[in-house]
Amino acid sequence: MTEAAPTVGVRDSRSSLKHIILRDYGSILLLAMICVIMGILNPRFLSSGNIVNLSKQMIPVGLVALGAMFVMISGGIDLSAGFGVSLSAVLLGVVYLGTNNLFLAILTAIVTGAIIGSINGLIITKLGLMPFIATLGTMSAYKGLTYIFSFGRMAWVKHPVIYFLGGGTVFEIPVSFIFLLIIYFVGYLILNRCRFGLYVMAIGSNEKSAILAGINVRLYKLYIYVTAGILTGLCSVILVSRLEMTAPTIGGISLLLDAIAATVIGGTSLLGGKGSVKGTFVGVVIITIIGNALNLLNVSPYYRDTFKGLVIIGAVFFDRFVSARGSVAKQ
Repeated sequence: MTEAAPTVGVRDSRSSLKHIILRDYGSILLLAMICVIMGILNPRFLSSGNIVNLSKQMIPVGLVALGAMFVMISGGIDLSAGFGVSLSAVLLGVVYLGTNNLFLAILTAIVTGAIIGSINGLIITKLGLMPFIATLGTMSAYKGLTYIFSFGRMAWVKHPVIYFLGGGTVFEIPVSFIFLLIIYFVGYLILNRCRFGLYVMAIGSNEKSAILAGINVRLYKLYIYVTAGILTGLCSVILVSRLEMTAPTIGGISLLLDAIAATVIGGTSLLGGKGSVKGTFVGVVIITIIGNALNLLNVSPYYRDTFKGLVIIGAVFFDRFVSARGSVAKQ
């Protein structure tokens, strides 16, 4: 019996090591596997032109996903983000066409995003509605406002600054991608080096304990949704810069689903209390590459949405599987 103890210890350590690898590097391993498979199936995937294209495609999803990460870590959900982007983009176009002042138009988009986040946060904290129900309702409202302000039509936004944001490069690196990296670096500092990030984690882990610890949970929940709203406003600016136009169809459900999928793939728990900026960034890269790969393989758009849905389900199952294995390993 005494001789079997070291064997059991070795098995436990190996199991623990596997769990750590899956927990911390699972999404990176998945990303590497997808890149290798796509490189074999279609050599164009690894071309410099496609890589630059990927870096541009991931920016809108990346911005919305970062906001979704903060919301989901706190135990909430924001279903209105996609149409929040649409409304912010449309108002940017309306202000620009009315004033010919691009700075004011961009500021309008960002402020609109902040107001959208404030409305979501106030409904949840003041009226006590569940985040899912609250943001489902505001999603419909923002969609309607988008069509009201745009009259269902597109509008061109032509300006050198818009072109630079959407198509400019610095040392062959897209300006918009550099902007995304800066935003993610700021997001990392906020989540890991600031009191705000600590409170977000605490609220998502155990809201009652956070209240007992003296955290003003209602106020910080409002801050969290405002942060997500500002990121949707920034996303609308980048989308308009890429397209040089606004339309009610910018953003929407497709962008929202991609952002949520990227956040979940990146390891953010739907139950709250768990998530990272690094993981979210990797998740954004993965979901963007999946879309790009399916496009290069000429897969029907209907099958693409189906596949993305399966990816979300798989990511949630994987997260629960790793969590369960971790609990067993600790015992």
